[in-house]
Amino acid sequence: MATARQFDVTQKDIESEGGGGGAYAEIEVPNDYELTLVDVEDYDKREEGKTQGWVWTFEVDTPSGGTVPFRTWTAFSKNARWKLLEVLEAFGYPIEEGINDVDPDSFIGDVIGGTIDFPRDDNDEPESDFREIRVTFPLADAPAPVEAEVL
Repeated sequence: MATARQFDVTQKDIESEGGGGGAYAEIEVPNDYELTLVDVEDYDKREEGKTQGWVWTFEVDTPSGGTVPFRTWTAFSKNARWKLLEVLEAFGYPIEEGINDVDPDSFIGDVIGGTIDFPRDDNDEPESDFREIRVTFPLADAPAPVEAEVL
């Protein structure tokens, strides 16, 4: 049984898109953004028959000067390990065959690239208005300045 409550609704609440309103609505999708890692947490769902891994929390700057958080889950299981490797490669971590010793907290404050989009179904149609990090990648190094030749 639920408890009856009162709550205040603003016009902004009414106009915002479900799951993608407010500051998230400023994040145009699909688009590439700089992602700043602000936190990494452990999770363990093995008692529920699932997996364990890390939850990465990134902040993305909005055009109005704010930031919005995005979370990415990576798992240690063999079938989901590809996502973990994608994130580590984005940070420039040298992946090697065999045991890799990784401290995810060492990446806090680092910036990587990421494509933010709506979750998509098998037909590439948006499933919801929520935005998510779909792909992570390393930021390209700035090209070296080119000096013009004097003719």
